Amino acid sequence: MHYSSRMASHRKEYLSIALIGIVLVTALLLVRSHAETLGTFIDANPFAGILLYILLNVVDAVIAPGATLPLIPVAARAWGHIAAALITTVGWTAGSLVAFLIARRWGAPLVRKITSMERLRRVKKHLPQDLFWSIVLLRLVMPMDVLSYVIGLFTNMTWAKYALATALGLTPSAFVLAYLGKLPHGFDIIAGGVVVVVVIAYIVVARRDHLRLPRAARHRAA
Repeated sequence: MHYSSRMASHRKEYLSIALIGIVLVTALLLVRSHAETLGTFIDANPFAGILLYILLNVVDAVIAPGATLPLIPVAARAWGHIAAALITTVGWTAGSLVAFLIARRWGAPLVRKITSMERLRRVKKHLPQDLFWSIVLLRLVMPMDVLSYVIGLFTNMTWAKYALATALGLTPSAFVLAYLGKLPHGFDIIAGGVVVVVVIAYIVVARRDHLRLPRAARHRAA
């Protein structure tokens, strides 16, 4: 029974990875096809454009990881890559703090409705003692917001330290993506990156499941 339940959980994880990939690629195609309209809106409404972009990045961090990545080329071309990177960092950091607040204030009952508790527990197992610099480093490779829920739920880290570590870790990624987004083939580069990340995630999960599969089950599968 336990084995059957674990396999069902793994299938849900594969489905989750596939859905994230589909959402990201769909969002990229939609943004790319409406890039000129979006750029015109931002030019005509600079203040509203910045607020809307930050708000979308907050929503991205809380419930839709990565969905706003396709907007980075539009932002970079509208504001320049430096301003776009700084605004993206503000949006990502604000979203991370909202996710942190949800976990710290309302705990597991609400968090499990937003993301996978099993995934959070796996990340928790790998949290080192020196949280501050570990978060900075993890944010370089994990801008999505599983980490905020983990820190909010399972640690006593203060709001201020988490905000600073998150901002420091997210800034380099924001600058790299904003620079790539301003290149002539920015959309294609980001799309390729999305595909690579989704494939790597699938391979990592598949490899982990194979290693955990009981030996008898592996022989039956063979």
